[in-house]
Amino acid sequence: MEVVSDFDGTIVNIDTAEYLLERFTDGDWREYDDLFERGEISLEECLRKQYGMIKEPKKKLLDAVDDVASFRAGFDEFVAFCKKRGISFTILSAGLDFVIRHLLKLENLENEVVILAPRSKTTSRGVVMDFSRLPHLPSPNFKSSVVQSIKAKGTRVAYIGDGLSDFEPIKQADFRFVIKGSRLDTWCRKDGVKCRQIGSFGEVIRSLGSKRLLKSQASTGQYTGQVEKDEPVSPT
Repeated sequence: MEVVSDFDGTIVNIDTAEYLLERFTDGDWREYDDLFERGEISLEECLRKQYGMIKEPKKKLLDAVDDVASFRAGFDEFVAFCKKRGISFTILSAGLDFVIRHLLKLENLENEVVILAPRSKTTSRGVVMDFSRLPHLPSPNFKSSVVQSIKAKGTRVAYIGDGLSDFEPIKQADFRFVIKGSRLDTWCRKDGVKCRQIGSFGEVIRSLGSKRLLKSQASTGQYTGQVEKDEPVSPT
């Protein structure tokens, strides 16, 4: 099994990209979200347009997120849980990669996980995005391509997310976790995609450590969020 998790709004308490767009741009960056939601532009094009509106230097952006970003409860324990059990843990993000690495480094976790995100570079004309190192399979977006490529190897995927860009990949996952009350939670409920709602990574530990869940995985290959009376396994 491999764990794949979104970053902004999932691992950290806020969407750092949205925060920076709101604080450091003058134009209507949300119009691109609307176009993406309606299927009129791709996720990749949406990100290029939005981040291209941010023209501040990297240090200024990092200093700004330092003041507002914090990690969701239980994240460091979850990283340790995955490491001890030999579970590969990948952060799959549509955010700014240098922000992700910076925040992980502050917690001494930058070498404990794999980070898959478009490369981003600050310039005076806006942040430039490079998707060339990410998988490009026939799928709705690069997040879906990553999950698809993992499953093509015969590996089951546990996916954790909160946003619209996570909707397609979470549908492909074997075990699905959504941040309770998030936009993704709403979309999954609307489309009948069964997921387990969570508020902390401790809840993911209890689910993935459950003997009942592991039995469910072996017999059905699908987790619907209906596990009861879990027998938790300590992360340490």
